[in-house]
Amino acid sequence: MRMTRFTSLAAGLVLAATGTAAAHYTFILPEKFRVSPGQALVVGFHASDSFPESTRLPKNLQAASLHTAKSTVPVAGFREDGLRQVATITPPSGYSIVTAVNPAKTEEIKPNSFTSYLKEESLTHAIADREKRGETDKPGRERYSMYLKSIVLAGAPNDGYKHVVGLPIEIVPEKDPLQLKAGESLPVRVLLKGAPAKNLQLFAASTGSPTNKNIGKTDANGRIAVPVSAGKWRLHTILMERITAPDADWESFWATLTFEIP
Repeated sequence: MRMTRFTSLAAGLVLAATGTAAAHYTFILPEKFRVSPGQALVVGFHASDSFPESTRLPKNLQAASLHTAKSTVPVAGFREDGLRQVATITPPSGYSIVTAVNPAKTEEIKPNSFTSYLKEESLTHAIADREKRGETDKPGRERYSMYLKSIVLAGAPNDGYKHVVGLPIEIVPEKDPLQLKAGESLPVRVLLKGAPAKNLQLFAASTGSPTNKNIGKTDANGRIAVPVSAGKWRLHTILMERITAPDADWESFWATLTFEIP
């Protein structure tokens, strides 16, 4: 899938410039998840470990797009609004998917901070590999990219919520979030380059519980069920793998998905 880039925002790091902290999650948070057909909608682009407020201005987003099953159009007209970037869209009838990309950056992180980050994200395979190679006391050199996704509805629902947009990594809901009731679970599937991504840890935060909750790992088909309740939600997952590169030992692909449960 070819994406059109919007006007480049000023370069900025999501990781702390000192290399002493793990990345903030970047995510999309519309001011409403459901609007009337033809109604304009302000969409926020956030950077934060917590949810739903943004605690850091995301500055290096690219390829913001609005997807339906029939078309992909660029999202433009970005402006700063406090600690978030915002843009105004007018989604067509039915479900649309808003996406953006934080392109690849490389960062060196101090040993203890890198280990803490790996523990927090349950990236135990990376911890074990570093221990095996005697690298626990060495800085972590990571190349990371982030893929943001949100689901919005204009008017009557259709099956557009499960449209696969073709991001390198993405979380795809397999039921309509707005049709779920409190106490039900939302089944989702994680795809990596279009194929099921197994054994990835999935985390969830909501307006009812803003801290990240470890939901569990995806199965062999990349699937996992997320217990949900009323409110706005953010899911995230990270694939991290060892690479051989002049400036990085690890590459990670981050995916976030936001939606609302009525």
